[in-house]
Amino acid sequence: MALRDLVRRVLARQSEGIIARPVPTLDGPTDATPFVTDEVYLVIRVSQLWLANERELWREFLPFGAVVTEFLRDGNRVAVPYLIGASELSRRLQVTGERDAVEISNLRVAGPVPYEGDDVSLLLALFRAKTSDTLQRSLNLIENVSSAIGFAGLLGSARVATALIDGIESFMDSAALELRVGVHQSWSAPTGAGGVARGPTELAPTHFVIIRRPAGKTTQAELASLGVVGGRLCRVAADGTIAPYTEHDFILVRVEATRHRDDYRQLAFFQLWQRTRQHLADGDLGAAQVLWRQTAGALCTDELIRPQQEALFEEYQRQYVALVERACAPAGTVRGGEHGDDGGPERNGATEFEDDPEILLRRLGR
Repeated sequence: MALRDLVRRVLARQSEGIIARPVPTLDGPTDATPFVTDEVYLVIRVSQLWLANERELWREFLPFGAVVTEFLRDGNRVAVPYLIGASELSRRLQVTGERDAVEISNLRVAGPVPYEGDDVSLLLALFRAKTSDTLQRSLNLIENVSSAIGFAGLLGSARVATALIDGIESFMDSAALELRVGVHQSWSAPTGAGGVARGPTELAPTHFVIIRRPAGKTTQAELASLGVVGGRLCRVAADGTIAPYTEHDFILVRVEATRHRDDYRQLAFFQLWQRTRQHLADGDLGAAQVLWRQTAGALCTDELIRPQQEALFEEYQRQYVALVERACAPAGTVRGGEHGDDGGPERNGATEFEDDPEILLRRLGR
């Protein structure tokens, strides 16, 4: 109910001055990875957040933004908030020098998380409020809690995520809080072969923009002229000239599908692997073998899609075998994790050791 109430309140504050629409990417590869269930990760980025009047924003108003991503996780719908408060804006802003504007770019607000199918929804909202000590302390508290826990922590704690969403929703009663841009957008699971979307309401890699501009004063030709170049919103003139879009406040969001998560070193298995390598370097082969078993088991995590699990296992198994052979080369073979000097048997010139990791992982149900 927390997210539903927040969505209702944001939509109730919308005015004719908000436009939301997908925009095409005018540069870069055109063969974007489609959303295939259990084969890709979902990532949401704020490609660009543009605030057209920095002086007014920072001297007279307190900025506050929220991105809430709703998706399927372990078979359940979860909603994970990301808070963009004054301290976040201060850390990341780039003062452009043009009309005192502020630009924030390439801010990951959700993911990477395995895509399990079903709908994906986004609530995006940017507010400003007349600065007050009480309001600022409250917003800072919510932002600090969100930052300290992080996306992964909020993903694992539905109660904390719900409490943060409730906290944001509670500010909506304030008459001093003005919605600058806000929208709730949902995409259904793609129905085409290989995860290809058949229409604009189905999930596909895309840029989506929310602009604070009077809808009644915007023509279809103007909307059609918008595109994304270098991760930034631009307008394409009739003669093909491309210029950055700078007239109004907006949030440009990128919905991505990727086959590899580049932050895998933050997962539990990598710390086990690091300890395995250290034991091998220290010559403690028995401890290394025990930790390798744990590493192989930890790789079977729902934080990784199956193809990346298999790719990482094959690579670490190769490294493990090579390191064991290196550690044993002067003295013979390794049996049961113990160092032996008896010139024991070798197979095909490779060091022999028990509990082959591939067999181990098959027992774990790879």
